[in-house]
Amino acid sequence: MSEDMLPEEKLSGQLAFFPEMESDEPAPLLENMHPIPPPVPEQLDHWHICILLSDILLRFDGVLPEDWLYDIAVTSGHFSYFVYMDALGALIEQQAVTRCQRDGTDCLALTRTGTAIVKDARLYVPKYFRDTVHLTALRYVARQNALRDLKIDLQPDGREWALSFACYDREREMMSLRFHAPTKENAELLSERILRNPARFFGKLLDLALTNEEEQYDLSDN
Repeated sequence: MSEDMLPEEKLSGQLAFFPEMESDEPAPLLENMHPIPPPVPEQLDHWHICILLSDILLRFDGVLPEDWLYDIAVTSGHFSYFVYMDALGALIEQQAVTRCQRDGTDCLALTRTGTAIVKDARLYVPKYFRDTVHLTALRYVARQNALRDLKIDLQPDGREWALSFACYDREREMMSLRFHAPTKENAELLSERILRNPARFFGKLLDLALTNEEEQYDLSDN
């Protein structure tokens, strides 16, 4: 029996597909469509926060000034004061973190036990939270280290504002700069931009000074 002689069989539920007509009109937006909100620290439990605080210490060789860790965790808005103190108290009670003195500064340090635990458990904290808090920590520590080697002075100078930078190496002044800005806001903005990466800023100035060449003059039309 040939295929042409076969009876046409209708299947229940069979669908017909037709090509869609192209239209220049934009597709309508769904009225109830909302962006997915980012995760919030409240989604972390007590154990996650303990691991996250320990992980911040681990990034900086296991030791940070106590007020630095507080600023990174609380002042920046990642955790509330009570959540932070509860987690820190648990870490100290479990002998994962200890208080110590470094150069006359009150510091928090990971113990061997705390270091071993956080190395094994840090990945249990979602990467989004690790990246967010670690970025805050890196920026904060870089800024604090820069302020140790810089002396910044902002003073009114007539109708303008004078911004002075002095760069130090072991308490010896190595370089100083003075800028003038029309307003205090402009001076503060310039100061903030330099503080983002002062080593790069002063390094480029020094590199420019060492590689600076005399301007070449064209005498072909003489």
